Amino acid sequence: MSQFDPQQRNLSKVRLAIRRAFPERQIILRSGEKIRSLRLSTVSQVAFVCAGVALGGWVAFSSVMVVGHDQIIAAKNAEVTRARAAYKGLLAQVSVYKDRIGAITGSLERNHAHIVSLVDQNTTLDERLASMREELALTAEEKERIEKQSADLASEIKKLKTEVASAARSGAEAGEGGEIDPTDVVGLRRAAADRERESLYAELQMIESDLGRSPTTEIVATDLDGIEVELRRVILQRDLALGERDGLKSRIGDLERQIADMENTQLALYNRFSDIAADKITEVEKTLSKTGIDLPALVAKTNRRYGQGGPFVPDSAVESKQTPLTRGLDKVSLKLDHLDTLDRVAQQLPLSAPLVEDYRITSLFGRRADPINGRGAVHEGLDMAAAYKSPVTASAPGKVVYAGWRGRYGRLVEIDHGMGIRTRFGHLAKITVKKGQRVERGDEVGLLGNSGRSTGAHLHYEVLVNGEPHDPLKFIKAGSDVFKG
Repeated sequence: MSQFDPQQRNLSKVRLAIRRAFPERQIILRSGEKIRSLRLSTVSQVAFVCAGVALGGWVAFSSVMVVGHDQIIAAKNAEVTRARAAYKGLLAQVSVYKDRIGAITGSLERNHAHIVSLVDQNTTLDERLASMREELALTAEEKERIEKQSADLASEIKKLKTEVASAARSGAEAGEGGEIDPTDVVGLRRAAADRERESLYAELQMIESDLGRSPTTEIVATDLDGIEVELRRVILQRDLALGERDGLKSRIGDLERQIADMENTQLALYNRFSDIAADKITEVEKTLSKTGIDLPALVAKTNRRYGQGGPFVPDSAVESKQTPLTRGLDKVSLKLDHLDTLDRVAQQLPLSAPLVEDYRITSLFGRRADPINGRGAVHEGLDMAAAYKSPVTASAPGKVVYAGWRGRYGRLVEIDHGMGIRTRFGHLAKITVKKGQRVERGDEVGLLGNSGRSTGAHLHYEVLVNGEPHDPLKFIKAGSDVFKG
């Protein structure tokens, strides 16, 4: 086409540039004697180029998304591993704190028993001291009585000695002078005086013998010295016991402060665990609720399934015996129990994608135009396209309740996951499980195919809750969030 073509005068510069870049071309096809020509206008060439650019961009975008998706999955798996390791570490630390508290409690109990024994010993020593003081008072009174008795006996002995001496002098004087009575009266008196003197000597010897057998002042003093020594020893033992008791009281005070600090630290740790568990519970509940299921009902079913029971104990009876530490531990235990229940629920839900290899979604859940007759229809599952005979896996643990051909589904596998939840895998090329078989998450159940009412190789995937179909894509998206954390 000439640049002086009158048709080009009214064209803009952009359109002129496009016409120069993509001039009209003809492709001549010759087959034997027949010749055919294919005319490629400028518009057709531009359309082909745009389609090629769009296709190339889509291929590049898909490649980037596939690579990025793999990296995201790897990063999420690493986060899951780290979170589980951190959780196990926290549980181990809690166990160590419990052991330390038990050891300190045992030490306090032993110290308390020792203090009680010291108090009892101190009481016994006080009683012995009081008894010895009473004995000492009685001994002092006995000493005074004996000293008085000794003085009285000495005075009486002195008096008797005086009388004996007087009687002796009287007898001697009577024998030396005076006249002799014819009736020997003097002899009789002398004989009487001699008998009286002998009697007094005998009485004197008896008194001296009694004095020899009586406790002396030195013996009493010796006994008092022994009692005083014993009293001082008892007082010293009492002072030592009181000093040891004061030291133990100080040690107990230190231990009580250490225990209080440890209890405060552990209480803060329990509160931290409780906050972490509460955040995790909120996150998991929010994620699982996105599937559209009745989460509280599933939690109740799970608790009944695993069983609970025990004697009834009113809250008031337990509350009166609880401390802040035990209340904190109970709070953490309740949160962890609830989190464990949510984890069991999540493990039973079909949250994993049934295809492990690269796939694309070709038809969503809900209303659509039927792919065969074009009429409006309701799609009760999710169509997922992948390579022919790609492995199809169970999206949650359960029991195979159907494995065979079923009309429009073609080759079908149906799995019961409990709690009223079932999954179906249709249009399979091959079934690799049998009815009644137990499967775990990720176990192969068949190979992707094109059996039944299908326009091409794909997997028809359904999720039913109490017989009602739910959007499988919501479960898959929720699973990516749950297994991430």
